[in-house]
Amino acid sequence: MVEQWLNDFFWKGIPLGHFVTGVDVAFLDGPATPLWRSKAPCRALPAGPPLKDLPPLDEAFYNMWHPLWYELVDTWHLTGTWLHPETSYCIDQLAFAEQRAYLYIGCHDRENPSKPRRYNASLSPISHDQGVIAFPLRTFRALEFHAAGYCPGTAMLLCAGTAVVESAVHEALEMHQSFPGQPVLDPHTADLTIDVTIHWGHGGVSTTGQAHAQ
Repeated sequence: MVEQWLNDFFWKGIPLGHFVTGVDVAFLDGPATPLWRSKAPCRALPAGPPLKDLPPLDEAFYNMWHPLWYELVDTWHLTGTWLHPETSYCIDQLAFAEQRAYLYIGCHDRENPSKPRRYNASLSPISHDQGVIAFPLRTFRALEFHAAGYCPGTAMLLCAGTAVVESAVHEALEMHQSFPGQPVLDPHTADLTIDVTIHWGHGGVSTTGQAHAQ
């Protein structure tokens, strides 16, 4: 399922799987285990010029009007087969600065995993029950990636890609069931932690996330 999601989501029309070389998971602070490895050569992360003439970047963590937030959201290019258009309404500087940005993704019904998704891009997932789940983007990561030296576009790619992989692992665990409606390892189990490490191509950078319910 991780491979499917990495090929169902795109950055500037390129599947995320072309940027990611591997995914590891660790349960309950245990050792990391390889979950998925790319079978094809990966692309280098996009490069771009550094931003100039901005206020101190550390101020962006506390200032929703910091110009870096505008620079970041202007480089958003995530699309996806099951990414609901509702997502676009929280890709703005205020939602990012206030940690209120989500990926709205049409998922399978864990009670009926063999049935097709009820997803409908033309209907609001707020007013219509169609199996669309909101996964947090954890937008502070984009600031951290930019502070580490990545241009805004790459910082947003790493932020979005990490969220997609977290969501994919979560969904995979929900769909791996002992019988319909009962996952073998439920990511909503209290006190269960599922740490995810995403390895990106050409440069060895890795990002981390969590796939358990929070």
